[in-house]
Amino acid sequence: MLSIRPIFAIAQLALRNTFRSRIVLLLLMMLAGSVLLLPTAVRSDGTVEGLIRLHLSYTLGLALFLLTLATLWAGCSSVSQEADAKTLHLLLVKPVPRFQIWLGKWLALVVLDFVLLAFVMGLSLGTLHWKLHRWNADPADLRRGMAITLASLETRYAPLPDVEARVEEETERLQAETLLPDLPEDILRGQIRRAILTRLYSIPPNESHTWRFELPSHHAEQPLPLIQFRCASSILGAAEIHATVSMADLHTDLRLMPGTLQTVYFPKENPTLSGAVDVTVLNHGEQGATLFFEPVDGLVLRQPHGTFAGNYARGFFQLFLRLSLFAALGVTLGTLFTLPVATFLTLVLLLLMSLFGFVSEAAQTDRETFVEGVASFGAGSHSHGEEEVDEDPSALARGTATILYYVYRGTYLTLGPFLENTTLDRLTTATRIPPGEIGRNLLQQGLLLPLLLGLASTFILRRREWALPTRS
Repeated sequence: MLSIRPIFAIAQLALRNTFRSRIVLLLLMMLAGSVLLLPTAVRSDGTVEGLIRLHLSYTLGLALFLLTLATLWAGCSSVSQEADAKTLHLLLVKPVPRFQIWLGKWLALVVLDFVLLAFVMGLSLGTLHWKLHRWNADPADLRRGMAITLASLETRYAPLPDVEARVEEETERLQAETLLPDLPEDILRGQIRRAILTRLYSIPPNESHTWRFELPSHHAEQPLPLIQFRCASSILGAAEIHATVSMADLHTDLRLMPGTLQTVYFPKENPTLSGAVDVTVLNHGEQGATLFFEPVDGLVLRQPHGTFAGNYARGFFQLFLRLSLFAALGVTLGTLFTLPVATFLTLVLLLLMSLFGFVSEAAQTDRETFVEGVASFGAGSHSHGEEEVDEDPSALARGTATILYYVYRGTYLTLGPFLENTTLDRLTTATRIPPGEIGRNLLQQGLLLPLLLGLASTFILRRREWALPTRS
């Protein structure tokens, strides 16, 4: 039966040793410096939105990196350092279950992470509000910037038109003209579908395109949805685009550079939108350029849902659960390896975290597409008359690419819960964090995975041969 008193005693002793080493004081100074000093060293784009996003992303990003590094190292040293100093033997000979030893050390780190993370996120939010009050900006620009960034927004997409009939027609035409490349049928149809949608979502000069969004009924005094879009231009270079964006009975003229993310904000209270809403973009064509939008997310609506304070609190719990999972991993590594080896593995894990975006994208790519793309780098070419003909990738290149794909895939599946983290991105882009996601992460990162790591540590503590203290 699980006894609470030994667990609390071990946790209290671990916290006491941590504070006695003054590591927490040094970590507090580094965290405060990342929140207070780092934003002053980086210049923003001069807008309220840029100031808020810069402050949150840089301060919280560096603070979370420091907390993750400190959590992993402290978890490793909580066991391995005691084993090297032979003080762990005094605990192992007592009638305390091995799982309670692991649980007490993990609980100490969880409490410490909760306090430090609350300190960081509270200080970051406080300094941000202080900067906004001192910001010398037009009140309308200040309201607009805060409505765009200090918010909780749900992204809504317009449904894509059904183009399967046109895809089938285009495929049959290319087959009849023997113009189809040697590709798998699903990849080929996907490319044809994308080409058709790209044509549908292009706006020639002096023409317009309308997106229709299905919206639920709005509550009273809720602001209108924001419009965000990004488009490309058929004219290369720094040619400015002139367009008009309309929603309901509201219109705004924009002059923008192609490729930049644009946010349209209508500061109108008590909207009457419900059911469906149309958003129209008119290309004035002053440069004679055609505008190209991504079919899926080229233009989206960002609908307010809840408050920034609630979203910030949910983000805090998401990040706290992630740190608690790293604490469990650190304690487990400390029971399995010596401190130098465990520290090296934590650095490898941090390196994988920085590369996880690339690994995730590669792992979620279709295997055939990945192999063809990677293996083609090793293929050469030869002259055939006056033409250069590309050679097919060799069997060795294909085999290497296949192995690399499965390495990426395995890394993504096994380390995804540890490495994947979009909470900070969603906080800085005012994207709503669903409450249901916190429940799933609580079950996975707060209970299930730590429990598995704790059971692994218990097995190691029972089976590992601990060197006895040497006699003087």
